[in-house]
Amino acid sequence: ELTRLNTMGELAAGIVHELNQPLTAIMSYNQAAVRLINQQDPQRVPELLDAAVVQIKRIDALLSQFRLKLTSRRAEYQSVDLAPLWLRVCELLDNEIRAAKVRLSSHIPQDLPPLLAPPLWVEQILHNIASNAIQAQSANRPGSAWLHLQAEQIDGGIGLTLTDGGPGLSSEALEQVFMPFYTTRADGVGLGMALTDTLVQRLNGTIDASNIPGHGACFRLWFPLQQEENNGTVHLVN
Repeated sequence: ELTRLNTMGELAAGIVHELNQPLTAIMSYNQAAVRLINQQDPQRVPELLDAAVVQIKRIDALLSQFRLKLTSRRAEYQSVDLAPLWLRVCELLDNEIRAAKVRLSSHIPQDLPPLLAPPLWVEQILHNIASNAIQAQSANRPGSAWLHLQAEQIDGGIGLTLTDGGPGLSSEALEQVFMPFYTTRADGVGLGMALTDTLVQRLNGTIDASNIPGHGACFRLWFPLQQEENNGTVHLVN
């Protein structure tokens, strides 16, 4: 019973963290749509409502994932194409990207093999890292915020490197960034990177954080190329 209570507490905290961003974005899009309607300038309203619908669908997917944790059903592994998935992450964070004027760039080779993983897991991993990078650059001078994703095939797997133009991680943050409830923000829950680390481990991957001199934070991830799920256990395919 105590284990179940602890699990429910973890799930509840995770839901609070993961739903905060899409709910904030939905409110922003709807407020902008109402403002344009009141100003009799409705041209952009359909675009804003479509963006809100994308966020609502993400909430539905996140809740389905949390529901999955409470049942015996297994996550569905699929071939994940990183290029369109990264575009979706950027679309989900569009509200924050525009507000912080973050320049996005990426290098994902066209011949990069697909990952075999639950797509939402990979999306959450990249979403949480990108969201933190954007927030870390909120105090940057105008036009200086940026975020870059580099993908490559390496060591029998796929390596992803995300770098940004923020202030980097403090020595304390470098040691505790993946610890549950560790946060440097007054309103932060401190679960984003802990959840990210958990998902990476469930995909038999690795993740580490560092700083790039003269730039900001750097997160390096590695995932094995091929995996298969059998009887609830994920096995590497040689």
